[in-house]
Amino acid sequence: MIPEVDQLENIDIYRKHFMDSALWQPHVQTVCRRHGLYPCQQVRAGLAGSFPTFIVEDRWVIKFFGQLFGGELAYATELQVNRILPPDFAVRVPALLYSGSLLEHGLTWSWPYLIFEYLPSISIGEVYEQVNFEDRFALASALGKVTRQMQRLSLDEVPLFRAGLDAYARFFRNQRAKCLANHRQWQSLPGHLIDQLEEYLLPVETLVDPLVPHGLIHADITRDHILGRLEADRWVTLGLIDFGDARVGNVFYDLAALHIDLFRCDKRLLRAYLDAYGLEDRRQFARKAMSAALLHEFNIFSLMGNMKPQFYTASTLADLAEVIWDIES
Repeated sequence: MIPEVDQLENIDIYRKHFMDSALWQPHVQTVCRRHGLYPCQQVRAGLAGSFPTFIVEDRWVIKFFGQLFGGELAYATELQVNRILPPDFAVRVPALLYSGSLLEHGLTWSWPYLIFEYLPSISIGEVYEQVNFEDRFALASALGKVTRQMQRLSLDEVPLFRAGLDAYARFFRNQRAKCLANHRQWQSLPGHLIDQLEEYLLPVETLVDPLVPHGLIHADITRDHILGRLEADRWVTLGLIDFGDARVGNVFYDLAALHIDLFRCDKRLLRAYLDAYGLEDRRQFARKAMSAALLHEFNIFSLMGNMKPQFYTASTLADLAEVIWDIES
């Protein structure tokens, strides 16, 4: 039985049905008609992420934001970021065409949505094993320039980001307070490494150093969010998507998803990224990057076991940080 959208506030129902095209097609068509988008008969699900996302007629992408998983903030964040990205941004971002709410405000969640242009493409994660090292290296260098440009964007007219580094520090303090509980729940790290967390983590003041370049960061550059295609066995990057987790921060938080998910801990790619980004002060780099990754909002270490055998044999977090982050080793 197909539920109604208001039943998706239940976490179990949400996980089972949030990408169900049969459930969402009439709502997608309602939104399309509202904005004069015709035809709108062909509706298919996009890649599963946190929120319901559907591709219409291979022309438009409609993303709905639920109440679960911080949908209210993610909607506001993605809306604002897409409005301030400049025309000369170093990578293409699908154009934001429309925004609105599916339902009238009342007792139920309104299901805000964003409508983007559709880029005919695939995610690099779908073909990563087919992408040669030269193209991975070029992508790493390009992303270094992209993220540095993003950090330099003016945020003066964006109230959501005005708190700047103060908000970043509060976020890290909150993550620090629940870090041990998070990792004990996730169990992605070996138990003896979890026991070392409190002693290993750098102070928040070190991680939020105002002398380190900071500004707007994407915070979720994963394989799913890099779009492109293979042409004659060469990867061509076409776009970067999903800015719902963006915040003011520095490169160390950006690197957690970027290096562990996209680079798969290949330190040659990490070096290429850092050189293109222009991070000159690399003192305590491995420990800063490891601390930021341990404090990450999501369980990014869940991917590590299949990539680095040393992950399970490291006796200390410092040893594991060297395996993952030390580009000199």
